[in-house]
Amino acid sequence: MSVSGTSSGSGARAAGMIIFAIGIALMLLVFVLAAMTFSQLPQLIGGGTAAPQGIVSVLTVAAVRGGLLLVMAYVSSLLASKGLELYAVSKGGK
Repeated sequence: MSVSGTSSGSGARAAGMIIFAIGIALMLLVFVLAAMTFSQLPQLIGGGTAAPQGIVSVLTVAAVRGGLLLVMAYVSSLLASKGLELYAVSKGGK
């Protein structure tokens, strides 16, 4: 029989919810950054030169930005899931 203190359980629950909220906030930030980044992409394409190296540079910039956004989205979703796991374990689930 395990005896768990209510103060440590409520602290872990609060920490879990805070970590979850930070993860969700970061995910929303990623979506806003993605919208801003890819709304500027047509301006880069239209304002660039017609030379192939101009197209390649624009596509490279888009690919790098997309990759960074994917990494940020993965990290923020991982953070949110760990916050939920901490909340569930502190509540007695799992």
